[in-house]
Amino acid sequence: MSICIYSPSENIWGGGQIYIDHLCRYLNANGMQAVIATVEPDSFSQPAIRIPSVASKRKRLTSTSSVVRLLRGRRIKVVILNDLSALWLAPVFRVRGFYVISLLHMYLQRKNADGFGHSRVEYHILRMASRFAHRVYSVNKENQSSFPVPVQFVGNFISGWFFREPNLKKKKYDLGLVARLSPEKNIPLFIRLVAELNQFAPRPITALIVGRGEEEIVARREIDRLFMSGLIEIRPWVDRSELPEVFDQLRCFAITSYHEGFPTTLLEAHARGVPAIATASAGFAPEFISAWGPKTGLAFTPSEIRSDAFLASLIALIDDYAAYFDACREKAALFTEDMVLGAIQAGIDNLVHGSALDRSLSKR
Repeated sequence: MSICIYSPSENIWGGGQIYIDHLCRYLNANGMQAVIATVEPDSFSQPAIRIPSVASKRKRLTSTSSVVRLLRGRRIKVVILNDLSALWLAPVFRVRGFYVISLLHMYLQRKNADGFGHSRVEYHILRMASRFAHRVYSVNKENQSSFPVPVQFVGNFISGWFFREPNLKKKKYDLGLVARLSPEKNIPLFIRLVAELNQFAPRPITALIVGRGEEEIVARREIDRLFMSGLIEIRPWVDRSELPEVFDQLRCFAITSYHEGFPTTLLEAHARGVPAIATASAGFAPEFISAWGPKTGLAFTPSEIRSDAFLASLIALIDDYAAYFDACREKAALFTEDMVLGAIQAGIDNLVHGSALDRSLSKR
């Protein structure tokens, strides 16, 4: 069975790209011939084919015919549309005879006060397009109530090697953030939170930011404005194999995003035994840490960073980080590759072979 994962992203490498790279590897390892269709094939470790630039909706639409010819030439039967930016092409691929699967990372929402989300027209087009997908899988739970079709929550996943024994003697920073330094990650909120903590706490609160992106200049300016240069360190992005050592240096992990799906970094932090805090708008993250099994962190709204009650709770979480070690690792272990990626593989297998069986029986 030949499968293509269609990815319209350009100049971005984050959790969504890591997800489909691993999904492609998993499908290939389990007897399905999978390939990624992307503008940047060299970015992925798995088999990939180059497609024209699809950064805009217009380019995505005008290039569809050439992409269809390319996929038919490779005898592709199943197209996995990666995230909301590709979902609106579901009708096009469906009428061309492909099995269409939608894999959603971000959740569908109307444009909010922070400027994130979709316009009213886009919102309804995406809901309509979902009707043309044979299956819809979502990394976050919110999409289950956003679409007029059934959406299966599969979650994110964590690789087994991330669970190797952490070095608990390396703790250096009270709070850490590991992310692409882009506007949606709301890095200034993290910096302001650290500043508020240092005004409230009886001792200095240190922090680490690891990442790269266009918001680095903004972040450094905010650090200087709040006189936090001696307490907040910014490091460039590291190789993925080095990330466990980064998380091992943290007492608490932070997600301050305007919006998220189910952040890979949250599972990574928990796999290292590190509790977390997350903004209420960060997709599945706040539910995961505060309501999914034992509590392993705090959910908060941006206005709460000036609340003495919240700051006191956060300092208590930081000071008592070791007590959350086992619960964090056990919770992360619920989202293995076999449980998450295996569910998608099983759905594809059932879709294709189930449909073939139905056609065979109808001819009798």
